[in-house]
Amino acid sequence: MSISSHVENKTLHLQVIGALTVDIFNEFENAYAQKQLDHIIIDLLQCNHIDSGGLGMLLQMRDRMGQDASKITIKNMSQDIQKIFEVVRFEQLFKMA
Repeated sequence: MSISSHVENKTLHLQVIGALTVDIFNEFENAYAQKQLDHIIIDLLQCNHIDSGGLGMLLQMRDRMGQDASKITIKNMSQDIQKIFEVVRFEQLFKMA
């Protein structure tokens, strides 16, 4: 479980490797905290699991970005993770690609 990230033109590109759980909370938060960002792109291609703590971390990120669904894009999620997002209606809170 880890995070890979880089900033380009005020856009944070964040890749989750492994599981998105509270075990990587500090690493996840440090990737975007105290940065001047216009947009965040979260790539879940290599993410194989997300739990309620991971969902909460995404909501906290959204709050810090001003609760604007267009400022955070989540992409490349597996069908299992996409089903979880549908159940909790994250498609209304985040841009899905």
